[in-house]
Amino acid sequence: MTLKHTIITWALFLSSTTHSAEYGVDVSFPMHHGFVSNNYAELPWNIDPSFETPAEYQDMAVQPLGNRQKFYDEMIEGCVQYYGKKGNKCRDYETDRVQMTLRQPQSMENYTDIGFKKLKAPDNVWKLVKEFWDANKDQQSKENWPAGNTYTNHWAAETRIVNIENTKLRGGGFTLKNAIWDAAKSTISQWTGAELKECSLYGIRVYATGSVLSAHVDRLPLVSSAIINVAADVEEPWPLEVIGHDGKAHNVTMEPGDMVLCMFLCMSFVKFDTCSFLQSWLTSFKFI
Repeated sequence: MTLKHTIITWALFLSSTTHSAEYGVDVSFPMHHGFVSNNYAELPWNIDPSFETPAEYQDMAVQPLGNRQKFYDEMIEGCVQYYGKKGNKCRDYETDRVQMTLRQPQSMENYTDIGFKKLKAPDNVWKLVKEFWDANKDQQSKENWPAGNTYTNHWAAETRIVNIENTKLRGGGFTLKNAIWDAAKSTISQWTGAELKECSLYGIRVYATGSVLSAHVDRLPLVSSAIINVAADVEEPWPLEVIGHDGKAHNVTMEPGDMVLCMFLCMSFVKFDTCSFLQSWLTSFKFI
């Protein structure tokens, strides 16, 4: 099979006011470059076309979200300060993340027209996940990250896990893990039109207030994924903002019980979180 993919798809959990302006990569978070656009919508040339656009802003996306660079810089500086003598690893992780986000999707094939799909989790999948969460939601454990890893801002907002493989948890273990895989596999296979093989299954990750999951693509062989909002304690709905294969943002609000299917090799996520917690179940597959 010849693999070809030229447009990266990514997603953004944004709890603040939803913006109607169209934009793509390197606006809310660095993806193709190590910085975001500072071509603010209120600058004169973006308001009045009679103003000439300075050279440094030409071909730069308009920035409707405010000073996202400040947000990003403070996040990474927090990592550097937290890890002290190992703080340089934070910037190394960021270099690797941006390079992979830019390059890896170029080798992938688009199996779907837009790159994502929202639906209700199938009843058999939802029943398994919900029952496990209800039985074990008080058995969360701290998630350990390698020094300098920037895929979450765990130094500022601890992530916690309810591990599906933990046989000490009620209903946990590989029997349940395989049952969830089997239940979700047919839904994703039907969507992609391809035969899939199980590859990776996380437990339920709990994101605290202020959590950020950096824009990223997963390493091969992860290709497609199902994400389920298991439970949420939020002040307002969380729109899932997805940049599809058309390069534009699409707002998708996830409620508990909702499932989002995505091409995970060309997906990435950013969470700007004002909620108490949100749990997502991620199960990933590779093509065979």
